[in-house]
Amino acid sequence: MQKTLVLVNLIGVEILAACAGDPPELPVQWTPPPQIEVIQLYEIVDYKTKALGEDIPEWVNQYESAGIPGIERLPQYDDAYIFVSELEGTNFNALQQWTSGFTLAQDLSWLVASRIQACLTKTAASYPDGEYGRFFEALIRAASNAVYSGAVQEGDFWVLKQYFQEDGVSPDRKVYNFLILVSIHKTLLQIQIREILNALDPLPLTKSQTLSVNRLKEGFFDFF
Repeated sequence: MQKTLVLVNLIGVEILAACAGDPPELPVQWTPPPQIEVIQLYEIVDYKTKALGEDIPEWVNQYESAGIPGIERLPQYDDAYIFVSELEGTNFNALQQWTSGFTLAQDLSWLVASRIQACLTKTAASYPDGEYGRFFEALIRAASNAVYSGAVQEGDFWVLKQYFQEDGVSPDRKVYNFLILVSIHKTLLQIQIREILNALDPLPLTKSQTLSVNRLKEGFFDFF
């Protein structure tokens, strides 16, 4: 199988389901992490449906090459927001148990809150705690405690990756990558997030922070 060269940009990288069901950690003061780029070479040596003679699903290929935006560009998900809960490891049975224990009622709130946090981090000119003040923490907490309706667990998949050392030839390690795919109609999720935004209690913000929060609310889903 052809080896894949992957450029991993480790800027605030997180595995979405490392602690399924737990709300995202909120730093007391956010500081931009150092930019580290790692070139990692691997090949997929096994996957969930290989023994059945089936190909890897297109959504998995898109996630591997382009992340969640790649999946959202697929025609069947054109009108949906996509979330992927992901866990890597070497213990196949433990990873299967994690997959079996995944529930939308418990885990979707964490996925949505994590995406909102990434959105605010991306849109902040400096760092979100300073840009949006206490609104940042209040929104993430509210989003992580909310109950969302209308989501669909589309399926799950796993691949086994053989990584190689820097020479690209010598085997390094084998790692299972388990993925769970969730979709929810864009309009439906937007309505629910708008309700969260509108329900937030007034917060003491500076004039600059108030302007930033208002701009964020107006164009929130342009960056979501």
